[in-house]
Amino acid sequence: MVLGPSSSRLMKASSVFVEQVEVRDEDKKGAFLYAFSEKPELSCQANWNVSNYVIVRSYSRKGFSLWLNKGSTVRMRLEAPTSALNKLEVIMIKGEQTFNRLLPKVTSFPDAPTPKESINGKEAEFSIEEDDRYYLGIINTNPRSIIMTMTVNVLAKIYDTSKAKSMCSTTSGSCRLNLLFPDTHYVILTTPNNGDLGGWYIELSFVARMLTYIAILGFLVIIVFLILKYLGACDGENNTITGVAVPEQREATETDPIMPVKPLPYKYGTGEEGEDSEASSNSSEELYDSKLCVICYDEQRNCFFVPCGHCATCYDCAQRIMEGENNKVCPICRRLIHKLRRLFYS
Repeated sequence: MVLGPSSSRLMKASSVFVEQVEVRDEDKKGAFLYAFSEKPELSCQANWNVSNYVIVRSYSRKGFSLWLNKGSTVRMRLEAPTSALNKLEVIMIKGEQTFNRLLPKVTSFPDAPTPKESINGKEAEFSIEEDDRYYLGIINTNPRSIIMTMTVNVLAKIYDTSKAKSMCSTTSGSCRLNLLFPDTHYVILTTPNNGDLGGWYIELSFVARMLTYIAILGFLVIIVFLILKYLGACDGENNTITGVAVPEQREATETDPIMPVKPLPYKYGTGEEGEDSEASSNSSEELYDSKLCVICYDEQRNCFFVPCGHCATCYDCAQRIMEGENNKVCPICRRLIHKLRRLFYS
């Protein structure tokens, strides 16, 4: 950043996020850095003057930059030959704006006025209404270079540093200021009054407090996790409601029965129909609950298989199943038949 004589620049640097502030001044002009827990008042004034001979080339400009706070006043006086004074203009630009050359450089005219010309002056005054960087310069629209005397008087508003918690100086070229956690919230960079308009180029850097950023990152991760968990729980409830209407399907195996297994045991050979048979709509179950053989549909059921216990065929059809070589299985549950037992009705 660019400062100037008796500059006082306020910056917000909370110690919650900033651990250390470092200032580097390669010219070793002696800038000071102060730390505050509360915003200081802009209640002090500093008055400085500088007067230099300046050569401004034809159709060009020359000036300097400095930092000024609200309420400051800048007065500037030029003394130059009367014939060239009307084509000299004093300007002040807010911010980091730059100028280009007004017209192509003209070199066919002498570079300095004749000694016989009279010297006259021009004054300008500026009031600063906002804290910012300002460029104060002179524009020469004469077709020749002008040698003039430039006098600058600045009445600068500066911050009161008497209540600073800590400070450091760049008299050795650099300094580091540790911010006291968690009270420090502001830092002020000031420069001494030496009347040097050559420019104050100071490098300012902030060292972050890593623990704070890690804590913030962890908090954000927890918030995201809770949101995803909540959304997942909502999706799970919807899946549960939907799952009631859609039964789960599985692959059939060789041991699965052809007909669904009833929850209650059958009454073999009695011909009595259970309560479940009345509510069933499956044709195979109705056929099984009737008294006819499921093989020939002619004879009554009069035997059962061991070990499954199903009574579904007549004795003759059961004998044919047992005499087969490869299909000795129950026609109801497809289990292997070990023995055949006959039923006798009284």
